[in-house]
Amino acid sequence: MEPNIATLKRVVEQIHDLPTLPSVVTKLLSLVQNPLSSANDLEQILSRDPSLMVKVLRIANSPFYGSKDITTLEHAIVVLGFSAIRSIALSASVFESFPGTGRPGFDRRDFWRHSLGVATAARQLALKMGWAEIEEAFIAGLIHDVGKVILDEYASESWQQALTYAQQNNTFIIEAERTVLGVSHAQVGRWLAAKWKLPQNYTSAIFYHHHPAFASRHEDLAAIIHIADIMARSHHMGSSGDSLVPQFDPSSWKLCRMEEAAYQTTFDELPEEFTKVCASFEPSPRS
Repeated sequence: MEPNIATLKRVVEQIHDLPTLPSVVTKLLSLVQNPLSSANDLEQILSRDPSLMVKVLRIANSPFYGSKDITTLEHAIVVLGFSAIRSIALSASVFESFPGTGRPGFDRRDFWRHSLGVATAARQLALKMGWAEIEEAFIAGLIHDVGKVILDEYASESWQQALTYAQQNNTFIIEAERTVLGVSHAQVGRWLAAKWKLPQNYTSAIFYHHHPAFASRHEDLAAIIHIADIMARSHHMGSSGDSLVPQFDPSSWKLCRMEEAAYQTTFDELPEEFTKVCASFEPSPRS
C-alpha cells in the first residue's frame, strides 16, 4: 500500500501551481469542527464569497435537499445545518479547482459524474446505517478519486499511458497506475489532502477506499466509500478511468455494519437519488 517514495517524489515534482482551496472553505472546515461555532459565525464567513454564497443558496433550494424558498444564508443554515452547508461549499470548490475537459480516454465531466455517484451512494448508505455525519460520507465520496484529476492535470503523459495500459490489458486503472507510474491515484490523493489540510477522516477514505481493512483510523468511512464506489460502477454512473467493477472487500461489510437488505434497498434507490444530485451539483461544461 505504501508508495515508492522516490517515484512519488518524481510524480509530485511534475505538479506546479497546484490549486488551493479558497480561504473561505478552509475557514469553513475549521469552523464546522469547532463545537463553539455559531450560525452567525458561519454566515459571516460565507458572506465574504458572494459567488459561493449564491451556489449554496441554489443547491439549498434543490430537490436533493428537499427544501424551497430559502432566500438567505441564515435560513439555509437553520434548515440544512452546518454539515450540509460545509458539504455544498466544499463540493462547489472542488469542482472549480479542476476545470477543463480532461485528456483523451478520460472525460473529466464523466469523472465528476462518477464522483457524484459515489458521493450519493455513500450518503444513502450512511442514512441507512443511522450515521450521524451523512454529509461527511458525501464529501468523502466526492473526493475519493481526486488523485486521478491531479494525474490528468499535472502528469498527463504518464496518466495517458496508464489509461491505455488499463484498456489494452482489461485491468483496473489503479493496477495500471502502479505498473506505469509506480504510484496510484490513492497515494497522490492522500498527498493532495495533506496539502489542503483536509481532516484525517477524508484522507483515510481517499487512501484506503480500495482496501478499507488496512486503515487504522476511520476504517468505517473507508468501507462506506469502498461499497459506494462499487455501487456507482455497477450502475455505470460516469467513468473513473476503467469500466470494471471490483469485488467487495469482505471486511467492508463488518467495518460499516451493513446488512444485505439495507444495501439492496440503497442500491435500488440510487439511480433516482443520483438524478437529483446531478441536477443540484453537477458543474457546467467548461473548456
